[in-house]
Amino acid sequence: MRDHGLPVPPFAVVTEENPLRLEFPGTERFAVRSTFDLEDSAALSFAGQFETVLNVRRDEIPAAVQRVRESYRTGYAAYAKAHGLPETVIESDAPVLVQAMVDAELSGVLFTANPTGQLNEIVIVVGAGLGSNVVEDRADTTSYYCNKDDGLYYYEQTGEAPLLPAETLKRLLELGKAVERLFAAPMDVEYAVQAGKVWLLQARPITALPGGETIVLDSSNIVESYPELTLPLSQSFVKEIYYRIFKSLLREVTHRHPIVESLDTEIRDMVDMANGRVYYRISSWYGVLRLMPFSRFFIRVWQQMLGVENPTVTATERRVPLRVKATLGAELIRCVLHTPGRMDALCSFYDQYAIGLDRRLNAVLADDTHARTPRLLEIYHDMLDDILARWHVTLINDIYAFLFTYLAGKRNQEALADIRDLESMEPMRHILTLVDVAKQSGMDSAAYQTAKADFIQAYGDRCLGELKLETHTYRTHPALVDDFVRARLDAPDQQRRQTAFSNKQRAGFFAKKAKTGISNRERSRMDRTRMFGTIRAIFRAVGTELYDAGRIDDPEDVFYLSVPELEQNAADFRGIVKQRKAEYEMYAALPAFSRLVFDGAIRSKRVCNAQTQTLRNSNTLTGVSAALGKVTAQALVVTSPDLSLDTRGKILVTRSTDPGWVFLIENAAGIIAEKGSLLSHTAIITRELGKPSMVNVHEACSLIRTGDLVELDSTEGTIRILKRQEA
Repeated sequence: MRDHGLPVPPFAVVTEENPLRLEFPGTERFAVRSTFDLEDSAALSFAGQFETVLNVRRDEIPAAVQRVRESYRTGYAAYAKAHGLPETVIESDAPVLVQAMVDAELSGVLFTANPTGQLNEIVIVVGAGLGSNVVEDRADTTSYYCNKDDGLYYYEQTGEAPLLPAETLKRLLELGKAVERLFAAPMDVEYAVQAGKVWLLQARPITALPGGETIVLDSSNIVESYPELTLPLSQSFVKEIYYRIFKSLLREVTHRHPIVESLDTEIRDMVDMANGRVYYRISSWYGVLRLMPFSRFFIRVWQQMLGVENPTVTATERRVPLRVKATLGAELIRCVLHTPGRMDALCSFYDQYAIGLDRRLNAVLADDTHARTPRLLEIYHDMLDDILARWHVTLINDIYAFLFTYLAGKRNQEALADIRDLESMEPMRHILTLVDVAKQSGMDSAAYQTAKADFIQAYGDRCLGELKLETHTYRTHPALVDDFVRARLDAPDQQRRQTAFSNKQRAGFFAKKAKTGISNRERSRMDRTRMFGTIRAIFRAVGTELYDAGRIDDPEDVFYLSVPELEQNAADFRGIVKQRKAEYEMYAALPAFSRLVFDGAIRSKRVCNAQTQTLRNSNTLTGVSAALGKVTAQALVVTSPDLSLDTRGKILVTRSTDPGWVFLIENAAGIIAEKGSLLSHTAIITRELGKPSMVNVHEACSLIRTGDLVELDSTEGTIRILKRQEA
């Protein structure tokens, strides 16, 4: 570390060939510690078990060196006996480190990967005074858990433990990353802080990592559909639908080639869960994308369109026969060419299917003479069988939209904004009409009640967080419609927006194709919203029946159970729900990490009194321009979206959006999102509404506060905080 410019106190390594030479004048006290490769191997790890002698005077050094060497012999002998290993003779001149003593005000240990198995998390433990107090548990400590990819972190403090100053924490993170780069391995580093300067005392490999497959979870585009915490019922449902849709797609495009079955594990894990949140299991996606011809190109397109920031490709190596790639490529070309017609057919199918589905569901709900749960679950499984066997066409349309948007490039961004009759805009247009009716006739009028019922019938499932089954929608809680309307009664009459780009730029071939794909994408998403509304109604009815039977304490507790648990009809639903609620209280205290990398298995956090912070502090932010324009306005940071929020004239700052955000964006001046891409809902809706927006703005919700005066210039790709709101 010293030879590579890292801050290491002056030291000497003592051996028989290299007798003690302390060539650091002015130092009168030393630390004598082990430095022996026997303690740092994966097979034999003695980290922290050999002797360390602190505050040693010059004349005491020879005796301290002998104490350390004796600990080598006794420590290894005890280990060998306990593990049935042959005895090894420890040489009498085994190396010992003599180091200038650092009078530490703060000290501790830094792990460049969490030893429990999260590889992209740096763990820093700090206590007051010397490091021996920390490693021997004689001092209260604060533990920091810092995500390498997005800079978010939290800490847990015990007793009177100190907190690290922000600059010291940043310096430790920089040094930890430098040490890991130097040794090309996760490292365990002891450090000390004296008068604000960080010293690295020693480093060794982390030998206790679980080992196994590297699992990469990434929130990228999926955070739009599943923002914030998502309860177990929704998690089990989304995992099943992703599996079925991708399996159906691959069977079609490979003509049921056996390689699809060999990919079954990856397909079953297209999404996964950690800390109560839904993620893409990115390594599984890459495993599937590698089937394609020109897979590097398709992966690059996919990363750009979904906003995947880390370009590193991680996947299990699998040799794909050339003929399989050729077949898949030819089939994909055929599918893409026929995509618009197939999307029309899918939407027509669902329109007809939904009529019979509603009739069947209503008949079961109206029947109070028998237990309904088995019949409700039967409808649920029939829906999955009937709909998901066809729904993979929407994935082909995503490929269509991604590919042509990528080929259209940034030069056609204005042309892409001019999409007439975008389906995702219809709910907003209808609810604004409802506001007009309320202004003219009053909310108690028959005209308003009729218009409200029509709106709920057509768009009652479109709302914030609509793909989470636990969400309260306009259909499940009609009073939410009244709240939205009431909040807008004093607003000026709505001016229906006319497309601003109609005559500015003529769309080229690629842009026209991209617009068709985007339009069909939004249309199928509206059908998906209706489908999820039916699933929500099924499980709400199951929850009501469990509550009536005294098996859960609240009908909404059903969302803390998984679909398999409901099918198995577990006896102790109350116990499961209680445990899950306690877990979700812990998850709520954690930052929304965008990327998690695990060694061998996914592990959710168990935390106590976690506090979150951000490391960055900047008045200028950058990101990806989604809809062009420039506006200066007060910021409104929305981490828990609520349709009652007054967004008029504000720049909304959020982690991500979903289709239901159209009701909030409609009155806003612009929007800044931490997540998203050119095909995200943020981009599509703001382009349609003519609101400037930027996505992929790192830590926007942490760096911008509600009330800050912000200049959003998406044409230049910059965000400036002009005036800070007083804390």
